[in-house]
Amino acid sequence: MGHLILINPKSTLAIPQGFNMMIYSQLEMVASRDAFIVLLMLLLIAFAISKVAFPKVFSELISPNKLFGFRVREDLGTNLRPFSSEHLYFTALSSLSISFVGLYLLNSLAIGSLPDYLIIDHFGVAILQWLGLALGLNILVYIKFMLILIFASLFDMKEAISRHFIDMINASLFFFLIMLLFLGLISLSSFIPNPQYVHAAVLVAILFYYYRGLLIYVRLLNERAHSKLYIFSYICATELAPLTIGLVLIFNSQI
Repeated sequence: MGHLILINPKSTLAIPQGFNMMIYSQLEMVASRDAFIVLLMLLLIAFAISKVAFPKVFSELISPNKLFGFRVREDLGTNLRPFSSEHLYFTALSSLSISFVGLYLLNSLAIGSLPDYLIIDHFGVAILQWLGLALGLNILVYIKFMLILIFASLFDMKEAISRHFIDMINASLFFFLIMLLFLGLISLSSFIPNPQYVHAAVLVAILFYYYRGLLIYVRLLNERAHSKLYIFSYICATELAPLTIGLVLIFNSQI
């Protein structure tokens, strides 16, 4: 239907179809709000359980130092082995958090034509979509770990790879907990998220990944005897270049 005609005693107004689509998108966002609030509650409960189950590790992982400290502190969070039960658990928690933030931002922006598995419009399947995406992200994390093991061998930095991987997960976990709280606030404050807040959250998330690359670079530089060029080449190959390529592909596909 090309136009919606509203008739009143004084005038006849033609409302473009694009306006109708905008209203429809807003109704979809309102319908998905309850699902996102429930998912948020589940995530916060998971963080609370983590605090009880792993009190020492949790207090050292969920720390501003993991995101802002440019020198590595020797603590339980830093010295976890990549495939230890604690690290597997917190990596999964990080993937669940990233999955929530990604789904929230994509659905709030409502840009392009999202695949059905990314559209949160029915409460009954929202949890399955969230868990499915988190599982996919978790698998990708460990595929990336295997790939950076290869790059580490090429750059003669294999002894530093575990620290690199642990730092990546720790910084992400703390950052996305902050994002969860922020998105929770804007969800509870209104039925339709303010577009300015959503765009700001997207920009901050993108900047975080570049910042994380810088953070790992500085930490490796402070900890290892390798040259700056050597470490920079390694970070570009494992962090910055894949991120940039991924963003280009996403924006070119209008998702």
